[in-house]
Amino acid sequence: MPRPSRPSSKARPPGRRGTSAREETPRKQKPRSASAPKPRTPPAKAKPLRRKASRGAKTREVPEVQEDFRGPWYLHGVVRAKGPLKLGALGLGMPPARIHGVREGAFTALVSPISTHRVDPTRANLMAHQRASEVILRDHTLLPVAFGTVLSSRAQVQQLLRTTKAVLTTALSALDGKVELGVKVLHHREHLARRMELEDLGLRRRVDEMETEHERRLWHAVELRAALDMAAMLESLRPLAAASRIHSPVGERMLLNTAFLVTRAEVPAFEAKVRTLAARSDLYSFRFTGPWPAYSFVDVRFGLAGAASRPAG
Repeated sequence: MPRPSRPSSKARPPGRRGTSAREETPRKQKPRSASAPKPRTPPAKAKPLRRKASRGAKTREVPEVQEDFRGPWYLHGVVRAKGPLKLGALGLGMPPARIHGVREGAFTALVSPISTHRVDPTRANLMAHQRASEVILRDHTLLPVAFGTVLSSRAQVQQLLRTTKAVLTTALSALDGKVELGVKVLHHREHLARRMELEDLGLRRRVDEMETEHERRLWHAVELRAALDMAAMLESLRPLAAASRIHSPVGERMLLNTAFLVTRAEVPAFEAKVRTLAARSDLYSFRFTGPWPAYSFVDVRFGLAGAASRPAG
């Protein structure tokens, strides 16, 4: 039986499927002559390679302020200049303005170009301010500033960092590695009153007692019970925090409106404790928020004259 003939080597494709171009059989080169080598066409200029950030350090260098843009600049906050930051088009406006860094010594002011010195507190502007702060806070200790802080020029931003160096150093040291967490506790007053009447027969209306007197006595007991419960909750959470601030309740149902300054490492344990407290009682509802920039624990207000107040103690 005759053997099938092999295909000619001329019909073989230049490379095999599944192999890269580097694995192809190199062509035979002719020996070089003594004459001058033939000039080669220079290759096209390659694009610069971007270094891939390592896992856990998802950063990208914040660009320096554009020299051709004189201002004004919207101030998002201040961080220590400890390397690159991953930011981008997170500023105010539509499309969002790009955030730039102004470095002065150990500090970097994060600013974005804006067309006016007065920023209206619209929902879009407030959300943009908050969104930028949250992105910065992911990997860096942020000294937040009040919404609507605008500086006229890069020179004024640098002057501000120089004149407030002592305040910035103290504030950022106090906030280093920490975030703000919010805990709000709400209740239904009538629901708590009915539960207390079931648990304590002495709170029920007596036969000879007027209704207004009974309500006064019952509401007084409800307020006392709620105050004691909130105090106990605070005492159980404070050991997990570096500091706490009690704000005024918002609305009739809110009993507790508190901010806690917590190290990043303690955030999971703090959240677990809040969940445990919420599971133990059906009399109260909990709202846990954060992490946020530590607005409740530092009060550095930058003015156009370059003044700043001391951090909240």
